[in-house]
Amino acid sequence: MPVRWMPLALLLSLLAPVVANAEPLPSRGWGLLLSGGGGLFAGKNANTRGYLVGAHLLVETPVGLEFGLALQWGRQFRTTWALDSVMAPQMGLQKQPWGSFLGIAGEARYRFFRDRRVSPWVALRVGRSTSSKIRTDAFAPYRYTNSHLALAAGGGLEVRIHGPLGLTLAGYFQSCDINTRPHDNICTGAGPTVLVSPHLRF
Repeated sequence: MPVRWMPLALLLSLLAPVVANAEPLPSRGWGLLLSGGGGLFAGKNANTRGYLVGAHLLVETPVGLEFGLALQWGRQFRTTWALDSVMAPQMGLQKQPWGSFLGIAGEARYRFFRDRRVSPWVALRVGRSTSSKIRTDAFAPYRYTNSHLALAAGGGLEVRIHGPLGLTLAGYFQSCDINTRPHDNICTGAGPTVLVSPHLRF
């Protein structure tokens, strides 16, 4: 087994007994999930990594399928070198991140073991992402914005804490967070994201 997968395997081995022995919950019909939290995203190199915040509003069906709206906002750790440029104040780049994005999408999840305290799920997301990036290889650095199709597939674990309160650990592999090309809408910069979100179920 590759070394990079060992922490995940250890986590799953620790959670397996919890999933098997968790106390059952009353079966639910229709419901509503409201969650919000934060995490990290990673691209192909150190220049395309950063942090993000996200929120979900999902409708739960009696068969375990959930669907609804997902919102995300993220920005890269790195800031543009125009921060120190004499022209930066005039161009409005003084406090701009190297890149950022705002995404809105529809998401569908299927949740397993809904009657357990810990329940895994898988998800697909389709929507639009609007990204902003600083182009520093031009004679005068400038900021450009693109809107493009955003796709994501992921999975996670949901842990019930008490009553309607719970915690969700989610991981996605998503594309088009930040478009690195100024004049097209090609999907670029696909990478993983990890989110931790408190949630409420009604």
